[in-house]
Amino acid sequence: MTNSKRKTIIIIGIILSVTVLFAIGNSDIYKDISTSIRLYNEVFRQLFTNYVDPIRAKDFTERSLVDIMKELDPYTVFLSRDEKEPLETLTKGEYGGVGLRISIRNDTLTVISPMDGSPASRANIFPGDQIIKVDSLSIIGMDLNKSAKLIRGKIGTSVTLTIKRPGIPGTTEYTLKRENINVTDVSYFGMMDDHIGYIRLSEFSKGASDEVREAIASLQKQDRRMRGLILDLRGNPGGLLSEALAVSELFIDPGDTLLMTRGRTEIANKVFVARKKPFLSDDIKLAVLINRGSASASEIVSGVIQDLDRGVVIGAPSFGKGLVQTVFRIDREHSLKITTAKYYIPSGRLIQKPGYVKNPDVVDENNPKDTLFYSKNGRPLKGGGGIVPDYKIDTDPLSDYIRELWRQNMFYTYAVHYKSAHGEIKTPVVVDDAMIADFREFLTQDGFIYRQKNEKNLRNLEKEILKEDAFRDIVNPFASIYAVYDSLNSVKFDENIDQIKRGLISELSTLAGGLSERIKNDIKNDPAIDKAIEVLSDKMEYNTTLGYAK
Repeated sequence: MTNSKRKTIIIIGIILSVTVLFAIGNSDIYKDISTSIRLYNEVFRQLFTNYVDPIRAKDFTERSLVDIMKELDPYTVFLSRDEKEPLETLTKGEYGGVGLRISIRNDTLTVISPMDGSPASRANIFPGDQIIKVDSLSIIGMDLNKSAKLIRGKIGTSVTLTIKRPGIPGTTEYTLKRENINVTDVSYFGMMDDHIGYIRLSEFSKGASDEVREAIASLQKQDRRMRGLILDLRGNPGGLLSEALAVSELFIDPGDTLLMTRGRTEIANKVFVARKKPFLSDDIKLAVLINRGSASASEIVSGVIQDLDRGVVIGAPSFGKGLVQTVFRIDREHSLKITTAKYYIPSGRLIQKPGYVKNPDVVDENNPKDTLFYSKNGRPLKGGGGIVPDYKIDTDPLSDYIRELWRQNMFYTYAVHYKSAHGEIKTPVVVDDAMIADFREFLTQDGFIYRQKNEKNLRNLEKEILKEDAFRDIVNPFASIYAVYDSLNSVKFDENIDQIKRGLISELSTLAGGLSERIKNDIKNDPAIDKAIEVLSDKMEYNTTLGYAK
């Protein structure tokens, strides 16, 4: 028997053992599982024995298990060793690396900012630097996860980054020793106007609650008369349940229920209650910001704050991800991340939106029918999944023109061009008329092309028509129409001037001071933050919204 076949049998045997243990005490389930496993084993036996060409048993088994999970929900997955690494970073709150926040810009790995005190920071790697190679391997065109994995590694080992700095000829090699890098979830905090603090929490990895606590303490040292706090969870995809509960406890009185989980097994049914004295005094008003990118742990925190009337929730309805995942280790190389329960916040609302099951023929989705719930003070709250804000603030949707500028990386490319021409970028970034005129000229020189939807369709039609011999020698009949579109497109710049300014400020701020400087500038003239300041500054409106005022 080959090693690959032996591994396959071991994997199937482990799965069989786990399912048998799970099914003890329920004969009907046991019968279903036993019948299904026999079928599965027989299919594998026939395939591996009779298929015309040799099957790579281990690879085939792994891929078949991945496909099986696709029948359930988006979060139940079969994990190999490589896929477990991001999960381990989340649970440990640290990794071996050089301390870079990175993204992909124009197919090139680009530095957003080095982390303070990291090997990258000490080596004077700057925002905007482009990473061309990791050791001897070119990573141009490589996706973000694969590139990041190459840079990370065992603590104490070295990695060489070949970096191109925009505006400077040639490349430079940086050999950095990997260190233990702590994941930072509080990406920015500071004082706003009117004695109101602000904290941006980007994720809930290990230590997030400690970071929030430290940020609150720092803000109160800056302003001992702090009257309100804005906790920004917009775009926060979630993370560890333990950290969501710990963050909630910073604001909630002991004895209050924070969360309930309900599943099919006894261990999945739990009630979580606040046990610590709140770190933020009750007399300091609280506003939580959410949007459609706020999910899971973000929805737990915002839902707890809303259900228990501890603060107001402002923004757009959240994502609606309220399924609990548990990781089961299968062997040294494989794990199963299984949805085992659902999240219910204090009012009894289910966070999860309906329709999460991928194949209703396989899974019976069981969701509560109630759609109306009540807060601690008796305020009516809407159910049906996700968190609906007390104040709905939708930011201006990006126009097609602005979306195209972002898609073609024109704001970033101009920011690099500007830094190369002017050197240091002064903060806070101010976009004046001269810069706007320069950006307009830059778009022309850099070859930015914007096509409206109907124009795109027309040009595609033209290509198809001109392929036919009968039309190749005639004068282009669409030329006059394109001329009209050109004149219409030329005014799009002026129509979108405010969003253009915001895009320039964001990218120039990132090059000037990294992620924290970008956030610091982005929160200016932010409608959701403006509304939060307004509500937190008005005691009567705040209390009335939360049902305290009679």
